[in-house]
Amino acid sequence: MGKISFYLAMLAGKTASALLKLLGRNASYLPGKVALTICKDFMGRLTLPKTVICVTGTNGKTTVSNLLTGMLRKCGYTVTNNSLGSNVQAGVCTALLDDATFGGTIRKDVAVLEIDERSSLLIYPYIHPTYLICNNIMRDSIKRNAHTDFITFLLNKAIPADTRLILNADDIICAHLAPQCQDRTYFGISADAPESDALPFLRDIVYCPKCGALLKAHYARYNHIGRLYCPDCSYQTPEPDFVVSRIDEEANTFTVTCGEKAYDFALINRNITNLYNFCGAITVLSLFGLSYEQLRDAFAGAKIVRSRFDEITVGDHKLTVILAKGQNPIACSSVIRYAAGCPGEGKNLLISLDDIGDNHNNSENVSWVFDTDYTPLADDSIAKVIFIGKRCHDYYLRALMAGVPEDRLYALETWQQGVDEIDLSVCKNVYLLYDPYRGAEERQIQNCLVSRMKGDAEK
Repeated sequence: MGKISFYLAMLAGKTASALLKLLGRNASYLPGKVALTICKDFMGRLTLPKTVICVTGTNGKTTVSNLLTGMLRKCGYTVTNNSLGSNVQAGVCTALLDDATFGGTIRKDVAVLEIDERSSLLIYPYIHPTYLICNNIMRDSIKRNAHTDFITFLLNKAIPADTRLILNADDIICAHLAPQCQDRTYFGISADAPESDALPFLRDIVYCPKCGALLKAHYARYNHIGRLYCPDCSYQTPEPDFVVSRIDEEANTFTVTCGEKAYDFALINRNITNLYNFCGAITVLSLFGLSYEQLRDAFAGAKIVRSRFDEITVGDHKLTVILAKGQNPIACSSVIRYAAGCPGEGKNLLISLDDIGDNHNNSENVSWVFDTDYTPLADDSIAKVIFIGKRCHDYYLRALMAGVPEDRLYALETWQQGVDEIDLSVCKNVYLLYDPYRGAEERQIQNCLVSRMKGDAEK
């Protein structure tokens, strides 16, 4: 009966995928859901590639999985992946189903799979990672991911003991993930360490989980990312095996050091969170067996996936579009800090962070708005901060509480009002920070701004 249900699931899943694609619909979830409904252990019956790379963690999963997939393909490997679809159980199943023969064999060299942390207990019993990279463990949606202890509990329970872990050494929570796994490699950043050795007030770990003492820091970058230690026991961030040891802004490169060897790579984005993404991806593929020359050449052509980061230059205007995950205060804080720190005067920030995707038929929770750090918006290089959407007044209030001058702040409910508030005759740098659920609106805003920039350039 097991084989019959598997073949029925394969047929039904592939039929659902073909029909959805014929209708022009996104076939990234439903085909897998159909297959799993018919055959619960469908993924466990597939013959997977020899190497399976799984990507998990709170922030950076999509960026890392896309980097890994793109670099492997550039080096001549065939890859099955879900980087354009859902990262929960049904989405992962859909990606595998699409690349599988009717007999269940996936004829690819490597599988690169982005895995949602909460789905780990449903996926890892059937998909055994050769390598698993975790970039960070941080607070996320309060209604979904609850607390970092909850997420680490799920991952610790689900990750197979013989999986090789690649972990962010600068995240003390992430670095101690899955103690049952002995094969561990760490990556981190030593370059441009912040001057402060004081941990920020808002962070996801305060006390040592071993002895209860108050954790201290050699230095802290943001949240609990940095070099932390317990003054009363051995609990601390480990030394990284692969480390970003130098950032050369003038040459537009960064250096990754492993032991006594140092390798230079093109710096395709300067955001500190993306430097962790880059170093993590390079670490995984180094362990996989790619040479430095392969890594260097593949990385030189890599790009941050457009849905996460995009820059458009029109004449002397530049529009920077950055994903800022609503209900994720650490991710939003990081994006705000990055935009505020970019060079240029008179910047306009257009911020659309409505939680529209998570407020249907239930109570809303805006605590994440007040967890988010808005103080960088007070930077003198910013001329206007324009909040748009149903929650614009909440963001406006939070910015006032952070000390942002009121004469820079605007709260407007529609995106058209927000765009109209930007005076391109005086503003040359516009930053659009948008929520994943506002993708359609983001495209309208981008098209409108680019059209206006072209008109201004032609004058």
